Amino acid sequence: MFPGFGTLVNFFLILVGSYLGLKGSSFLSPKIQKGVVHSIGLFTLLLGVRLIVENRVETLKVFFLLLMGGIIGYLIDIEGRLERIGKGGSFTEAFVSSSLLFTVGPMTLMGCILEGTKGDSSLILSKATMDGISSAILASSLGKGVMASAFFVLLFQGSITLGAYFWGEFLSEQAMANSFGVGGAMMVLIALKLWGLAKEVKTANLLPALILSLFF
Repeated sequence: MFPGFGTLVNFFLILVGSYLGLKGSSFLSPKIQKGVVHSIGLFTLLLGVRLIVENRVETLKVFFLLLMGGIIGYLIDIEGRLERIGKGGSFTEAFVSSSLLFTVGPMTLMGCILEGTKGDSSLILSKATMDGISSAILASSLGKGVMASAFFVLLFQGSITLGAYFWGEFLSEQAMANSFGVGGAMMVLIALKLWGLAKEVKTANLLPALILSLFF
């Protein structure tokens, strides 16, 4: 297996899972869909808080990463571009929510590093299977933006895998902790958005912070 094989499988399974979820959404009543979205919001909040609490993040560096990521994101206007592609804010929320759920976590980082340095795809393939199932559930309630998140997964996980392949385990323990801190903070924000709060915050514009956290 070549470096990035697991990520390609992950990408494909999210596309397939999302497609099946979108097709099956017609069988769910609006009340059930709303209940699922609120439950996803609670799970996202719990996961985000856990990532922040369990990792010894460098608070000042995380602030700097969020600040720089936000500046880049707002200059590029990521959220505006996504809204134009998806023709609506719900598309953007679905994209950001699922992108974070699929990429922020120890299985993502360790799976990509293992595949890049040792050619072991077992962990990332296990994650890919779970993401495929999760994407069906998410897409049935959140919509087409979940399918679009497959491309962010491809970019994010591909960057980590190739970085590990060419430069060894380039992510230090502290860099991983800070990455979890940035992702955790964004997940708390996503939970608030899913509950209809923090509507004015353009969460997608903060995504560059997650990429920057891999290298600084």
